Amino acid sequence: MNLSFKLKTQDINSKGESPIYIRMRFSDSGGKITESTIFSGIEILPKFFKNGNIHVRTPNYSSKRTILDSLVNDVEQITSQIQKDGLIPYPKVVKERYEDLKKMKEINTPKSISFWEGFKEFMDTKKHKSRGYTKTFISLKNRLEDFEKFKKVKLTFDFIVGNPQSFQTQFQHFLWDEKGLSNNYINKLLENLSNYLFFCFNSNYISKKPSFKKNDTIENLEKIYLYEDEVMKLFQSKQWDYSEGRDFSTNPHIYLIEDDLEGTKKEKFLKNKVITNWELVKDIFLFQCSIGCRYSDILQFKVNHFDFGGEKGTFSWVQQKTDKRVSVPINPISNEVYRKYSRGKSLTQNLFPKLSNQKFNKSLKLLLKDLKFNRLVSKPKKIGSKVVDEENKFLWEMISSHSGRKTFIKNMIDLGNMDYMTIMSMTGHKTIREFQKYVSVSPHDLDKGRKLYKKLKSEGGNENEELIRIFEQLDEDKKGVIFSVIRSMVK
Repeated sequence: MNLSFKLKTQDINSKGESPIYIRMRFSDSGGKITESTIFSGIEILPKFFKNGNIHVRTPNYSSKRTILDSLVNDVEQITSQIQKDGLIPYPKVVKERYEDLKKMKEINTPKSISFWEGFKEFMDTKKHKSRGYTKTFISLKNRLEDFEKFKKVKLTFDFIVGNPQSFQTQFQHFLWDEKGLSNNYINKLLENLSNYLFFCFNSNYISKKPSFKKNDTIENLEKIYLYEDEVMKLFQSKQWDYSEGRDFSTNPHIYLIEDDLEGTKKEKFLKNKVITNWELVKDIFLFQCSIGCRYSDILQFKVNHFDFGGEKGTFSWVQQKTDKRVSVPINPISNEVYRKYSRGKSLTQNLFPKLSNQKFNKSLKLLLKDLKFNRLVSKPKKIGSKVVDEENKFLWEMISSHSGRKTFIKNMIDLGNMDYMTIMSMTGHKTIREFQKYVSVSPHDLDKGRKLYKKLKSEGGNENEELIRIFEQLDEDKKGVIFSVIRSMVK
């Protein structure tokens, strides 16, 4: 196979340039010569084509030279492969294989799109998801835009993908120093950024997907949730429930909400159900504590989402975040809340009036403060290498809508009559690892360790009695060592 460059001077563009082709000539054993040409994609003025090649004075000589050399290399490799296959490298066959190779390169070559154009496409794929799910990506967008303004740079794929470690260092130092964000929060942002870049990789916008290193975090054994007796305390409280003629003006945070019943069979008798905002917040939170749903599910619940078949009925719905169907058996609290808010409504109406998560969390804290949910809890976190928020706070200060889901999981575990996999089927968790993030170890759980030697007492025997005597004579520091061992076992 003989390769050379050919300038087709009979083809001239508006600039007076002619195209360069690579010419392939092959002479078979009988002396018959066949040839074919492949367009290089380069056009130059005829004066720059000398002795079958481009002159060094050709504009953009280096880039054009690279393209031509790459073309020759591809043709030589194709020819070599044809010969290895025991075939004859006729120019026509070589050209066909080259065209196939070119199409493959076009498929695998990243498409030209900006970082933010790609992000808009990515968000368009999330339109069917709940607001609670998409807001985490909106937060990522906002923090990246803040970073751009602070650094006075424009984010590009090259900036992030080219050196991901450098980008991560700059980005998270900005989030620590300027925003005061915790390592947990930053890890979530980086996880969402990885999700976006994986979308870009699959869309052929980038040629490789970078990985980011997770920051160290503090694992809090006790989650922010309500004990069973605290759930009952909230359930039994009617202090801020609506009743006709009752004056709520003493509390500036209370206002009335009308739960619309328009279009129901009872329309001519009852158009609205009046409740207070704190009453609604209390009932929604109790409902979460009873069925373990996320707040994003609360906003989507319809009356017909539930198979309400008496005492043995179940609540069944498709989770907004995961699109997974889950079912939870009815209990006295979920039963009462459901009946209260479904009464008078058609099957297709929302179970609860609309209330934003932000307003819900604010009202929930105020409500629990008013009801004196003053149990001390702590939730330390890390900002970089620094541990902050180690001091104890009241439970009402730390509570949020997601605490309802944690409450359901912990109290279901404490029932002690079902395994983790059964509970996971109700919460929609796919892995033990994710589920364990919701498993809380409370002081009550640790205190169970005190029964360890009391059991020996009931079994009798001089040896056991001697152990009990020795244990009771230990000072508090040594007893503390024993209890620390118990804690490590719980972990």
